[in-house]
Amino acid sequence: MRDPAKGHHEGQDTLFIRGTQWFFAWVGDSICNRPWTYILVSSLIALGLSLVIPFREMENNISDFTPYGARSRQELKVYESFFSDRGEPKVVYAFIRPKNGDNLLSVAALNETVQVLDKINAEIRLDTPNGPKAFQDFCRGFCLVNEPVRNFAKGLFLNNGSTGGSPHVDLGYPVTTVLGRKLYMDPNFFGVKIAVPGEKKNSEQLMSVAEAVQVINEEDQLPNNLRQLSLIVLHFRAEIGKEIDPEALKRYERAIVEYSHSTEYSAISVKVLTDNFITSEIVRAGLSLLPFLGVGFTIMVIFTSITFFFSARALNQWHIYKIPLAVIACVMPFMACGSTMGAMFLLGFRFGSILCVTPFLVLAISVDDAFLMVNSWQRICHKRRKLNPDSEDPEADLRARLKEMLIETAPSVTITSLTNMLAFGIGAFTPTPEIQLFSVGNAVAVTVDWVFQLTIITALMVIIGRWEIRDERRRAKEIEQDFEKRRQYSENSLDSSKFTGTKKMIHIYCKVLTDKCTIVSLLVLLAAYWYISITGTLNIKAELDPQKLFLKSSDMQEIFDGRRQYIAPNYATCWVLVNNPGNIRNFEDRQRLNRLVEEFEGLPPALGSYSTKFFLRDYEEFLQQSADLPEDMEEESGPIQPAEDELGKFLTWPEFAFWNGFLQTKNTSEGLTVERFFFITAFHGPELVDWSARATLLNMWREVADRHPHLNITVFEDDARFLDLIETLVPTTWQSALLTLGCMFCVTMLFISDPPTLFVATSAILSTCVGVFGLVSWWGADLDPILMSATVMSIGFSVDIPAHISYHYFQTGKQGLTVAQRLEHTLSAVGLPILQASISTILCVLSLFLVDLHMSQVFAKTMLLVVLIGALHGLIVMPALFSLTSWVPRRSKKIVPASSSSSLENQPHILTITAH
Repeated sequence: MRDPAKGHHEGQDTLFIRGTQWFFAWVGDSICNRPWTYILVSSLIALGLSLVIPFREMENNISDFTPYGARSRQELKVYESFFSDRGEPKVVYAFIRPKNGDNLLSVAALNETVQVLDKINAEIRLDTPNGPKAFQDFCRGFCLVNEPVRNFAKGLFLNNGSTGGSPHVDLGYPVTTVLGRKLYMDPNFFGVKIAVPGEKKNSEQLMSVAEAVQVINEEDQLPNNLRQLSLIVLHFRAEIGKEIDPEALKRYERAIVEYSHSTEYSAISVKVLTDNFITSEIVRAGLSLLPFLGVGFTIMVIFTSITFFFSARALNQWHIYKIPLAVIACVMPFMACGSTMGAMFLLGFRFGSILCVTPFLVLAISVDDAFLMVNSWQRICHKRRKLNPDSEDPEADLRARLKEMLIETAPSVTITSLTNMLAFGIGAFTPTPEIQLFSVGNAVAVTVDWVFQLTIITALMVIIGRWEIRDERRRAKEIEQDFEKRRQYSENSLDSSKFTGTKKMIHIYCKVLTDKCTIVSLLVLLAAYWYISITGTLNIKAELDPQKLFLKSSDMQEIFDGRRQYIAPNYATCWVLVNNPGNIRNFEDRQRLNRLVEEFEGLPPALGSYSTKFFLRDYEEFLQQSADLPEDMEEESGPIQPAEDELGKFLTWPEFAFWNGFLQTKNTSEGLTVERFFFITAFHGPELVDWSARATLLNMWREVADRHPHLNITVFEDDARFLDLIETLVPTTWQSALLTLGCMFCVTMLFISDPPTLFVATSAILSTCVGVFGLVSWWGADLDPILMSATVMSIGFSVDIPAHISYHYFQTGKQGLTVAQRLEHTLSAVGLPILQASISTILCVLSLFLVDLHMSQVFAKTMLLVVLIGALHGLIVMPALFSLTSWVPRRSKKIVPASSSSSLENQPHILTITAH
């Protein structure tokens, strides 16, 4: 029976490996000939492209999170085309909340609210070709939308600060009456509590609007029923023509925001929301990462210098030249990122705030590869120096060392770079622009970094290597002439007893890992880990919250809190654009439109008719009044036929003039006709605080619209651009993850031809990915675009450690060693670089936890998990699985006998730290 402890002969290197070894040997020769040329050319390219960055402004837009082909994109085009003859629709919101308490029903609060209204309406001016104009001068269709607030304030003043008193004033909700004029308050008033009839006669009880929906729709409202008002929203809607300079519009919006920041009121607080303010706050959030990039860089430089010092000291190779090598190893990722971003901007890519994460990722990847290359170089130098330091020409010795280092490490480094590049490259095909930008930027940056590893780090190692070899030769001559120095050199360089402790630790460690009890215990722990991870992965919730795009200190947080608390669960508005309404002079066409509106109002979460702003109801009331018919006689006399140009008269009445903003009309021989119009209705429900529930509601609206194709209906919701992303998150993430994992497997096959080794490597990668997905879910993360980007990144990162372990383990299989011996050689070669890389990456990403921003927190959590889980798999799980696979009987092949491990040490692709 075959001894399961014996390893299998793995066969020869794959054709791809042989090709890469030839390529890197050629690269090594070329760099040895012209190291300074490589460094200077690479540095000049990096500098030239990086200089583009300061001249490019950061650009962000809410629509960057909307998938290409999403229905909301088409809906937005229809919405914008509705106002296209007037200009591009723009809106500024002023959110007004009480400074003290939770009620705005006071003369002081309402008077200050009117001051805000007057300031924005009449004093802050937009630069136009015809001179500066205030909002009241350039608005067209929605100039009077805030007048109910002004009139409510007047009514409160007439009532001497009370909601009851004057018989000419009814301060009610949803309808307020001031001096005989009816005003609809629901578009402006939120967080409302009203009095409704109680169970006992002549009693009343307080209810929120959501609780009182049935009462509001079915019973007459009590006079002066408004008892609490927590939020007032002022809307400033206008259509901005193409003649307006976009920079002028930015200055106008910025002036409104600055006014809200600089003006203090005693009774109210004011927060302003504009498109440009949203963009600037997203940019500010992205820029907040940059100072912590310096923190991460400093940590990396210190840690890299320290570890370079101790690893070089252990092999008697310490020299001051190691410090600049450590610094350049940390600077080079920034050169790669600068080159990448500069090239992307020149090609027309925008500067999105999500690209601020890229340097952190590339820094972690790049320094990991530097650890591997430097440790390999030091071990090769240690080995060659022991054999015979003066046996060959210094230049030939340098070339031999460099080629051996590249052949040992470059395939492994290429695996990790290629897999990261592919992982991000696959992310570039997702339908979301922001994720595409992030993925393209990272894929290119990783590729450029791989090139710079060869042209800068390798070239610098050549220069430093020449100095080191020169010093070695000089010291060797001194030692030959001095007996005492020769004795010390012999003790420091040739005596392997100082490595005995490390050697024994690795030997015992590998022996424990290959023990059957250890393997069985690990399998049990793995089963529990997989159960927890898979459960977390399956239970992760697809959710989206734009609030997470902003810093905690941003005004956007308070604005979104107000929306979440008072607006979303009580008054979720739906704009319904009817693009083919028919002839409203025709009674049947009017009835068809009425049935459409009633269908929306009949949806389960609808607030009902009081929240609907539908011109036809006022128009039919106007027709009835014009015909001087009482309501109960309309049925007997039949449907009312509008007189010629009755619509024109209707829209000129002061009471109904605001409906002009809802209609697109055309003059015909029969008078004014309606070409297109929209109506607004609202919905409620406590579940609507979740964006996923709002996405479900949006689809309900669309289903109703789709049932009336002859009317050509488009549903518009301000946040649909976000909501459409939610339903694509899960399938897109799964597709990207599975495709990426498949690519990782194919890439690994290029470097490893042994099926058991390939199986272990793939299993470790898959297990790491599942663990990251599951544990980040248990950590409280929802599946949103940021986490989706992070998961794609984590798949690429999860390959790094398994690739290094499996590739080096595969290379040891050519000598017929036992599994334990192969593991000893593998861990001796890459164990220290893996630990260095893991610790350095963790230290680097810890700085991201200091940024109070969702994006940085998600990437920090994901990177921390992938590094920790990957290191545990590489250093514990994979050795145990290698031992487990050796128990499977396989066809014996002719192997090369290995009388001692020293024969292995002399192979150019094996890294060891001790002499055997």
